[in-house]
Amino acid sequence: MSFLLPREHSHSVHASPVFCRSSKQYWSILLNLLTSIAPLAMVPRMTSWAFSRKIALRYLWSKRSEAFISIISVISVVGVAIGVMVLNIVMAVMTGFEHELREKIVGTDSHVVIQKAGGRIDHWRDVSSEVQGVGGVASVSPFTYHQVLVRTETRSSGLLLRGVENDTASAEQVKRYLRSTEDLSRLFNPPPLRVELASGEESEARLPGIVVGHALARTLGLYEGVPVSILSPQVTSTPFGLVPSFRRFLVVGVYSSGLVEYESGVAYVSLQEAQKFFGMNDAVSGLEVRVQDVNTAPQVARAILERLGGAGSGFAVSDWTATNKPLWDALQLEKRVYFIVLLLIIVMASFSIITTLIMIVLEKRKDIAIMKTLGASTKSVGRIFRIQGAVIGGLGTIIGLLLGFLGCVLLKKYGFPLDERIFQMSTLPIRIEWQNFATVGVAAFLICFFATVYPARRAARLEPSDVLRYD
Repeated sequence: MSFLLPREHSHSVHASPVFCRSSKQYWSILLNLLTSIAPLAMVPRMTSWAFSRKIALRYLWSKRSEAFISIISVISVVGVAIGVMVLNIVMAVMTGFEHELREKIVGTDSHVVIQKAGGRIDHWRDVSSEVQGVGGVASVSPFTYHQVLVRTETRSSGLLLRGVENDTASAEQVKRYLRSTEDLSRLFNPPPLRVELASGEESEARLPGIVVGHALARTLGLYEGVPVSILSPQVTSTPFGLVPSFRRFLVVGVYSSGLVEYESGVAYVSLQEAQKFFGMNDAVSGLEVRVQDVNTAPQVARAILERLGGAGSGFAVSDWTATNKPLWDALQLEKRVYFIVLLLIIVMASFSIITTLIMIVLEKRKDIAIMKTLGASTKSVGRIFRIQGAVIGGLGTIIGLLLGFLGCVLLKKYGFPLDERIFQMSTLPIRIEWQNFATVGVAAFLICFFATVYPARRAARLEPSDVLRYD
């Protein structure tokens, strides 16, 4: 530094106390200047996303003395993953139950039903031709529907007797539920029954055929070839007074639809025999309409009603969604309740995220103070802890989605046995829909992200002067 002084005094620089004081002041000023300029130069870097992300990941997977925080972070990830996995599997099961039940009901019942005030349609062929012209209609089938009492030698039960016409969609529907060894043609052309007369001789008798459900057959002990008695509520006048209509039918088949209520309460006979037994001549109780897309049944039903003359025509048109509305509403309510209840598992897991971040904030108080002293903004400090929470929630959500998908695939492949008498299906139904997985994933991630709000705000509000004053 001798060049700063006159030449004649340069030899006495090191000995001069005045110069020593001036040199110390100079270096002090230079050091203060560099200290004040350094934060200004570092501000752009310390407020960037890259800076926040780097610090956040370093804090999450810390080592040595902070290894306990890393363990809690892993536990938080596992907690979120378990919650997401369980929720996905339950939603897949509930969706599977809904889908299977809908398929069974729609497969057993009709998509759209046309009836008329008074309970019968006389000129049903003309009505059928009108309905066939409506867009979206696949087929139209006539049917009869009456309450009867079925009786064997020792037992009896109430029954809904349904008459179907041969070579229609309704008949094909019944055929699908028959066993492979049974033929639906026997319903319209039953075989003769050998009976023993009072004289002891055998003779052949021809009885109309009837197809009963598996549950009813098990209850009454029915099987193919057994005759049953059908009593109608309609009465006829005889010399002995009013007696109900009575006729013998021959069991020609047993159907199994998977719905115990249908199997125990609905039986099928030919349309002509039903019309003859109930005295309907050529009239029918209604028309069954099958649509090309079951999801468009409400729209097709409205179009059919308009084609038939509207509400003032005397016709009543109902689709399968309106007929089973209480059941679908109950299923949807149950599904939403399960979703909300199981979502609480993820909420509980988010508390471990809050605990982890608060511990990191307490552990890194001095680091936060130094970063803010060197120019880190309040927003960038808060972003560090939001990124940490997002990483924990994101990892837990992704792992949970993968485990949930794997669990659904395994359950669908190997199955879980159920009691058919209670659940109306043999195995646990699984239906994987990406909408459910997306909803669960988004909900879980948002819960975990909102869990970072309090720790991030607490870290951002730390004052460097308060922290460094006592540390």
